[in-house]
Amino acid sequence: MSVFRHFCPRTYVLYLIYVTFFLLPLSPMLFYLSLVPAVFLAWMDRKTSFQCGPLGKWGVGFLICSFLSIAVSPNISFSLFNWLFEPCLYMAFYVLILTYIRNEEEQKCVLKAIFLGAVCVVIWGIIQYADIGGMTQNLYSGAWVDPARFPLLQRRMFSTLENPNLFGAYLLMVISLVIPFLLKKGKTQKKVLYFILLVFLVFCLALTYSRGAWVSALALVIALTVFYDKRFSLLFLVVALILSCYHGQLTERFISLFGREDTSVGLRMALWESTWAMVEEHPLLGIGWGAYWLVYPDYNFFIQNMNVVIYHAHNMYLQIPAVVGIPGAICYFVFFFGHGWVAKKAWKNGQGLTKWLGLSGMFITLAMAVNGMADFALFSRSISFYFWGLSALCISGINIGKEKENGEKE
Repeated sequence: MSVFRHFCPRTYVLYLIYVTFFLLPLSPMLFYLSLVPAVFLAWMDRKTSFQCGPLGKWGVGFLICSFLSIAVSPNISFSLFNWLFEPCLYMAFYVLILTYIRNEEEQKCVLKAIFLGAVCVVIWGIIQYADIGGMTQNLYSGAWVDPARFPLLQRRMFSTLENPNLFGAYLLMVISLVIPFLLKKGKTQKKVLYFILLVFLVFCLALTYSRGAWVSALALVIALTVFYDKRFSLLFLVVALILSCYHGQLTERFISLFGREDTSVGLRMALWESTWAMVEEHPLLGIGWGAYWLVYPDYNFFIQNMNVVIYHAHNMYLQIPAVVGIPGAICYFVFFFGHGWVAKKAWKNGQGLTKWLGLSGMFITLAMAVNGMADFALFSRSISFYFWGLSALCISGINIGKEKENGEKE
């Protein structure tokens, strides 16, 4: 009994948070081995009061609305199971970070785990991309290329993230995290390492051939120009130079954004039409959390094939109100964009690591907001856990600042 009396869950929870961040991009399932014990130990930790942050009430509002939407799902048991293991655990991970990351050293440990995981993902992506035969087979079987529209496009990098678009979303978040630490004053050796990592991340992003991710990256350049230094606008000249001089699949893929000749562009527009119909017919509770793939056949105006399963609308701004209703969508988007606003305040008023994490938080929110216009990468468990985890990390400095103020008053 004396052993349990002196047992301190906090240290173990911290290590499990670090391991979870490392494992998240490496496997869609393996990270549960560290996350679930972390949640259990935190529940046992009676000495710690949980922190939800300044946006917690909106997150709770979304959880309530998404739970209520289960009542109208065509498969209630599936939706309930999905709700427990996705949004509930997202919120649990989010709360763990805001509760247990209490100082800059712990923030730095999280960053080390994130960057180490990114290095592993990038290395595996490059090795995978070099295997032309195996990658071609995977891409065609996953329908991630359109050979009629892009006959020379036989490879798209996806590494450990299941498909190229998810990999692109992951890379955007890590790039958003790296850039501010490359800009801040610090040791030259560290800056060189950050720069090398950024070069490889951008290189991999190009090879995903994910057009939504490319547009999001351009949005990051605009944000750097507006919020940091106008000279970053010169990067647009580099992009224009590449598109005009390099007549390959990169250019073809980018230009295809502006036409319906590509089947994926036409499919998205058809999906958006169907999803808007769902919103119009189910404005209050939506169609049920996680039930999009079950309900879509009733709104199938484009793909006249019952064997084709569509899991999401490829648009975050339609997907969320469709599955949980308009009230739930309001809570979700205030929670989502609120992190960008809180991060901006941290960037403007914060000190030390809190300031630069604030800039990262702004970029992460922006990148995923733009990416969500043509895709819904947050459908993936790994991407959602990563996004909400990073969002919590980037505003965790607010709690650190409050603790310092309280300490000074005492």
